[in-house]
Amino acid sequence: MAPYHLSVISIRREMKVGRDNHPRERQARQLARKKPKRDTYDRILIVTEGEKTEVNYFEEIRRRYRLGSAHIRICGSDYGTSPEKVVEYAIDQCLGSCEWERVFCVIDRDDHDHYVNALASLKAANNKGHLNDLGQPIKFESAPSNPSFELWLLLHFEDQQAHIHRDNVMRKLRTHIPNYEKGDRGMFELTEPLIDEARARAEQQRVNIEHRGMKNPTTYVDELVQVLRSLRSG
Repeated sequence: MAPYHLSVISIRREMKVGRDNHPRERQARQLARKKPKRDTYDRILIVTEGEKTEVNYFEEIRRRYRLGSAHIRICGSDYGTSPEKVVEYAIDQCLGSCEWERVFCVIDRDDHDHYVNALASLKAANNKGHLNDLGQPIKFESAPSNPSFELWLLLHFEDQQAHIHRDNVMRKLRTHIPNYEKGDRGMFELTEPLIDEARARAEQQRVNIEHRGMKNPTTYVDELVQVLRSLRSG
């Protein structure tokens, strides 16, 4: 019985080899290897009011942590730079494609009159329970700074807990980054080594909001940065 058993095994092996070498089988294996795999993290849309400064900064983070551009998209608002227009553009972009799980609006307080309205619009969008193409609820979030995005950069170099005008934020920042201008590239690479200090200072600012009712200075950019850092692959 043993020789018969071995012959059956041999025949089966030969049949399998024959199937594996069939052109259709080889093509199927090649397609399986080439098929792109969807990243396991949420697809995130980031819309900023600036066309260069914030876009460049977050694009640097995306490239630094090797996050796929198909799953992390960063763009400026085509509707205008006011917080209200940034939020409106983000909502329209998201509902038009329905391909995102999370949507962040990076906005500045500055002297905008409708800043509060913009935050209310985001809250309203969440309450409506919009669904993406996978049938999952889309989460609309904000990463505001008061008075400006540059406050986040400044916190990498020094603490700032007292009220400050955006012009003074720029003046202080330039003592650490001479000749800094909006739209400059390389800001994330320059500031990354100090990111933990900046996060601690930003968190303390938010404590001040709770205890003293302060709204300036505050930034929530660190929270968005931390979301992206948590996705890094190396």
